[in-house]
Amino acid sequence: MLSLPLLKQSIRSNSVMWGSMTGVMTLLCIQFSMLDMTRSMLFTIFYGMMTTILPGIYVLVTANKLLASQVDRGSMAYVLATPTKRSSVTFTQAFYLVNSLIAMFGILTAAHLAANAAKPIALGELGYTMLAGDLTSKMIIQVNLSALMVCIALSAVCFMFSGIFSSTKYSIGLSGTFIGVSILANMLAMFGNLGVDGLDKFKYLTICTFYDYQSVLFGGNEWIEKLIYPAAIAVLAFGAGRLVFRKKDLPL
Repeated sequence: MLSLPLLKQSIRSNSVMWGSMTGVMTLLCIQFSMLDMTRSMLFTIFYGMMTTILPGIYVLVTANKLLASQVDRGSMAYVLATPTKRSSVTFTQAFYLVNSLIAMFGILTAAHLAANAAKPIALGELGYTMLAGDLTSKMIIQVNLSALMVCIALSAVCFMFSGIFSSTKYSIGLSGTFIGVSILANMLAMFGNLGVDGLDKFKYLTICTFYDYQSVLFGGNEWIEKLIYPAAIAVLAFGAGRLVFRKKDLPL
């Protein structure tokens, strides 16, 4: 079901966007974890916001390009004029989107592990004065795994809109609204956790609430249980996008 020519084309056409977001996110992580003036904000700012904002921008643009934009421009007609079936197209594009995020967070995790090995950070420096010891490699891997799963769920919803609509104005419009509301609600909920009354309720408006780095830092297992929900959302959204794209009439 995987189309290697289409996969190569997707990698080439999205490499600049992927490389830019991966590079910026990795450099920010190194800065926040290595510089004395930013180390205390590693989780409140970088892991609290940047690990959803930057991948969110990437999946918003990329998911639209993988299906809806090609239909809108007419280039999908050339893809389907070959022996490639619609099922292969959707599987290949979804495969690319998921694995590009895995690669993005893999590079980020490796960079953070290296930075933390060079200059370990105490949990007390992060604002968790009740916790003893340093940030461990296991914690870094678990936090990034949690963030990755939520970003895959975000990408799946954007992919669903790209599969449902043949016009980019609808696909990117709804995807942008979804990503924007999810990230904004997550930011407001974060301020609620910092003591601003009432804002913590915004966590119920976003998929990002299933990203629980505090559970990791405190040694709990809640973060593992919460992975079930974004995983289920990803499966359903990718499935819905693929199904609608395979069944609908295309303006080819």
